[in-house]
Amino acid sequence: MPSDWTDVEIRQLLTKSPWAKEASITDTGVRGPLSSGRAAGGGGRRGGRGGGTQSPTPPNTVELVKWRGSVRWESALPVRTALHSGTPGETPAEYILNVFGDVPSGETDSALIDNTKLEHKGDQIKLTRVEPAPKNDLSPGGTLFYFSRLLALQVEDKEVTFSTKLGPLEVKCKFTLKDMLYRGKLEL
Repeated sequence: MPSDWTDVEIRQLLTKSPWAKEASITDTGVRGPLSSGRAAGGGGRRGGRGGGTQSPTPPNTVELVKWRGSVRWESALPVRTALHSGTPGETPAEYILNVFGDVPSGETDSALIDNTKLEHKGDQIKLTRVEPAPKNDLSPGGTLFYFSRLLALQVEDKEVTFSTKLGPLEVKCKFTLKDMLYRGKLEL
């Protein structure tokens, strides 16, 4: 019963559950000695005001940022119940996924819309809009992605894959639909 859920159970449901998974993130930004940008903390002048010494970043030595983020089905009944959001008993008109964590927020532009997909068995579900996700006591802010429910997902579809591109970051997350049953019903 949701009223019996502990704070630990709620946090787990919202961060590491069938409805909330850590995303696979690939940084496609160009880095290294041939790039125009410099990795964080690399090279440059050292030693302060007295002139210092030049200490360029050695070739092939780049500090890579370890990006971490998660994808959560905000429209799923157990998540809505844990977050105390939406109208009880009413299914949202769209599938809503939230990308949150140590990743940049998505800007609503055509590039983001063109690079965001929700796929199953070779079919794509249409992205209808994107907006910022507000921060609250139970969840950090993020980016909400809304997808049409016209092509309804079913347990028989086995899995669904969400992917997007946030700046130089490619974010991908797979969900196993048979694991997303709540009270005997697929909840997305």
